[in-house]
Amino acid sequence: ADPQAPAPEPVADPQAAPETLADSKAALKSRFSVQRLFSYSQRESMELRRDPFRATLALLGTGLLMLIMGYGINLDVENLRYAVLDRDQTGASQEYALNLSGSRYFSEKTALRDYTDLDQRLRSGEISLAVEIPPNFGRDLARGSSPEIGFWVDGAMPTRAETIKGYVAGIHNSYLQQHLLETGKVSSSPVNIALRYRYNPDVQSLPAMVPAVIPLLLMLIPAMLTALGVVREKELGSITNLYVTPVTRLEFLLGKQLPYIALGMINFFMLVLLAVLVFGVQVKGSMLTLTVGALLYSICSTGLGLLMSSIISSQMAAIFGTAIVTLLPAIQFSGLINSVSSLEGVGAFIGNIYPTTHFLTISRGVFSKGLGLADLYTYFIPLLVAIPVLTLLSVAGLKKQEK
Repeated sequence: ADPQAPAPEPVADPQAAPETLADSKAALKSRFSVQRLFSYSQRESMELRRDPFRATLALLGTGLLMLIMGYGINLDVENLRYAVLDRDQTGASQEYALNLSGSRYFSEKTALRDYTDLDQRLRSGEISLAVEIPPNFGRDLARGSSPEIGFWVDGAMPTRAETIKGYVAGIHNSYLQQHLLETGKVSSSPVNIALRYRYNPDVQSLPAMVPAVIPLLLMLIPAMLTALGVVREKELGSITNLYVTPVTRLEFLLGKQLPYIALGMINFFMLVLLAVLVFGVQVKGSMLTLTVGALLYSICSTGLGLLMSSIISSQMAAIFGTAIVTLLPAIQFSGLINSVSSLEGVGAFIGNIYPTTHFLTISRGVFSKGLGLADLYTYFIPLLVAIPVLTLLSVAGLKKQEK
């Protein structure tokens, strides 16, 4: 053999090439790539700009709902229509009736003639309160007795009825105290209660509802948009790219999520501006604390949308399913209406783990009580825990869809 002769070239094994290609793809897919993640984010942002329905819902839907709910959900009782059935017709009874008409909470209507008129006008909704002053009211009051005055309240709306009851009791007690002072008599009660409301001195609905509506809307709209973004890929068949390219499920989901987190933060700042400029509800605490809480909360809400999209395959089902899992717990179990501490069993469990519960406390604390991070940091922990849990569940759900 000639030592100077070139060595023979190795013969390629035809079965080794596919295995090497498959191994390289598997190795590439096993590594997390930020570049691939941002590529999907850019693609989703382009899809949002091309879809007028989702773009409109993302930018205008939240603000419109804020205006509707802010002005529509009003538990204040003002200009309450009432009428008096004066069966005494004395100066004392007329003075008592004037005491009611002088309040800004009440609007007096034509006097009642009898019980039939009282029942008919309450039934028709012409009045919400009927006041019955009994016979001999003035005489019994002058003698130091305690005459009973009848208040007939329309109880069709229990919350409103309880508010009316509180107003009436307050005005009645104020009249009795004034009467005792004028007659020189001493009140039989040895202790007087001085009631003061902090954080909302006028006990108005708007300063209480606006900070509560913001978490509700930040949960509904971003979650719904995120779910639609992923389910749309399934309906169009473009999700096949996920299965034939090196993109991992985590990269795909996070890439789809990022644009909606950004939209959620835009909506958050828009809602805060509406609260301050339109509704006149000022941010008394740390805006930075509120912003960080909103960021974590937006990640949670979009993560919930990802979870729904990973187990649902149609856009219509995604809309209804996301609305159910966001609105019902946010309204019933988060402390929006009733305190979470008053819940029991499954309701208490849902209330304690649901993200809206904790961001609602942050929102109310910053808006109404002037709190900051040092006062509210414990409510950030459940949000931080919920983020990886929702992400892992979404990845697991998408894996089942692939099979």
